[in-house]
Amino acid sequence: MATKVRAAAYRLIGGSKTVYSADYEKKISLFNNFKKQMEKLISLIVTLVTDNLATELKQKISKDTVDSGMNKFEKVGQALYKYSSEIEDESFAGVLKTAKDVFDKAGRKHRAFRTNMLEKVQKPMKEWIETNAKHVGKELKSVNNKRDELDCAINKLRKRPDDLEVQALKERAESTFREELEKTDKLLDDKIKESVRQMSFQILLLN
Repeated sequence: MATKVRAAAYRLIGGSKTVYSADYEKKISLFNNFKKQMEKLISLIVTLVTDNLATELKQKISKDTVDSGMNKFEKVGQALYKYSSEIEDESFAGVLKTAKDVFDKAGRKHRAFRTNMLEKVQKPMKEWIETNAKHVGKELKSVNNKRDELDCAINKLRKRPDDLEVQALKERAESTFREELEKTDKLLDDKIKESVRQMSFQILLLN
């Protein structure tokens, strides 16, 4: 933290500020945007399956009614069935029972859809956020820290250009920064490609 503060202070008065390449900055932006969209998708999936999640919770809490664990489609089917048993017109009652079967089928598809979305899409996305995104974020922070150390070393060398110890400090800081930057740049390439492949695979699983 102290190095970061010193580097920021130096930059305010015209000190060294090592600039990342446009390509590297673009990769960071792409990765962060991908992460943001992933988080939005996770939230949208929760919204899509809220009906089933709520009814399942209700089913666990209260089991005193027949429809306590039904989703919205099955509830319509149940209402039609109850109504069909109360009317005398057998022909119309048969139509209502057929309609019930249609809504029951829709309810089963809704449940299957919810399971697929949670298991095949949301779960891998959350794992990606918790593992890949966190790992990349940690590495990006490390590169920034190494850049701060390099800039501080450069500023020291400007004040003491003939100091061999300061020269060596600057060279070590530069070497460490370049190595860290190269490693993280490659990591960004790999994780972006991996994320695109994963997303494509998850979408295919839903078909």
